[in-house]
Amino acid sequence: MKALFILIFTFCSFNLLAQSKSKFLFFDACKDEVLELPYELWLVKEDSTIIVDAGEAIELATNYYQLQLYMTSEDFLTSFYFDIIIDQEQKNDTLYLHKTRLWGPTYLHAPTEEFKFYCCGKLCNGLIEEYDSNGVVRFKGRFENGVPTRNLKYYNEFGNLIQKEVYDDKGNLKRIK
Repeated sequence: MKALFILIFTFCSFNLLAQSKSKFLFFDACKDEVLELPYELWLVKEDSTIIVDAGEAIELATNYYQLQLYMTSEDFLTSFYFDIIIDQEQKNDTLYLHKTRLWGPTYLHAPTEEFKFYCCGKLCNGLIEEYDSNGVVRFKGRFENGVPTRNLKYYNEFGNLIQKEVYDDKGNLKRIK
């Protein structure tokens, strides 16, 4: 019985020590400012979601999470996704929100033609290249009336390609590499 108690105590202590206080802020490239916004964290391993208030710091266990942020403007909605790995250290991070964003209606089952890419509120047309304040490329894509005409490429803070979206001739997403 004593061995079972020690095992349970050790396990609980390890879990408490493996948590870190985490806070996420968002750099809005369109507004050129850091924002405190509400977001959701999905704990992939347990398939559970944590809803976090704007500016709130929360205790997170060492794990892999997916952060999802929604923004609305009038009758349109856009969302951002980030992969987050929490280790045993405190995690405070400012996440980059691209200028080029896919906006769509806020109602369910909207036709795909109602979804368009906008760059800081203006419909995307032609070649769009986005660079951060350090001159590092963050996005490249070509559009016609808000519809992609070629591949869209997303880059990390070091300028390394992290995601490529492949579109067909009609601007429909075919796959993500």
